[in-house]
Amino acid sequence: MGIRDSYENGVFSWVDLMTTDQEAAKQFYTELFSWKFQDMPVDTGGVYSMAFKGERPVAALFARPDNMQQVPPHWSSYITAHDLEATVKSWQDHGGTVEMPICDIMDSGRMAMVKDPTGAIVGLWQAKDFYGAGLVNEVNTFCWTELQTRGAEKAAEFYKAVFGWDLEVDEKPPNYISTKVKGHDNCGMFDMDKAKLPPEIPSTWAVYFNVVDLDESLAIVNRLGGEALMDPIDIEPGRFTTVKDPQGAIIALMQVNDPDD
Repeated sequence: MGIRDSYENGVFSWVDLMTTDQEAAKQFYTELFSWKFQDMPVDTGGVYSMAFKGERPVAALFARPDNMQQVPPHWSSYITAHDLEATVKSWQDHGGTVEMPICDIMDSGRMAMVKDPTGAIVGLWQAKDFYGAGLVNEVNTFCWTELQTRGAEKAAEFYKAVFGWDLEVDEKPPNYISTKVKGHDNCGMFDMDKAKLPPEIPSTWAVYFNVVDLDESLAIVNRLGGEALMDPIDIEPGRFTTVKDPQGAIIALMQVNDPDD
């Protein structure tokens, strides 16, 4: 089961979307994932729309702030940090930078946005009342996060130094790197140069969502004004593709294989 009531240090625990049209994005993801949204006012102004599957929060979205008009719509991932100050210090000591300093999010927790030495931005989250997603790795929840970058080996050693992740490297090109925390899968990484992806694609932490039927999900994406960015690919865990929502944010959709098949 994917029910979560807490997260280990260094584990991805939350994802959210910054978008240019909050109401349209809510409609899109409601139809795609059958989410229910609850709008929550925030102390800095605006509304944080929390997405639920059943009674458990699984993701959120919010409108792009006026001072970030140059930033395109995108999904962000957040790594649990039990001691945020110590993690940020370690992050900087090992060559990372801080994009948004530590701040309090009401009574929910504390966060910072940081950039790793290969240019990918990720969030750090220290929980107070809100620990993160209450459900993961199930249909219509996020099931994987993946660093797509140039210099994946450098990135892997950086994250290992900061969080103590255990690394497993596939010896076959493009030498995919998987990470674990206390024996449990956490995230993956691959080098875009080795995968021969266009050089203009920036380093990013990609978010994967589990779907029942990839073809049906793609039909919904197309009907609602999104688009697939590549043909579906079969890999050992399942079948996936990357799509762009109508506002331009990119996610991956994964139809996970039944382990009993």
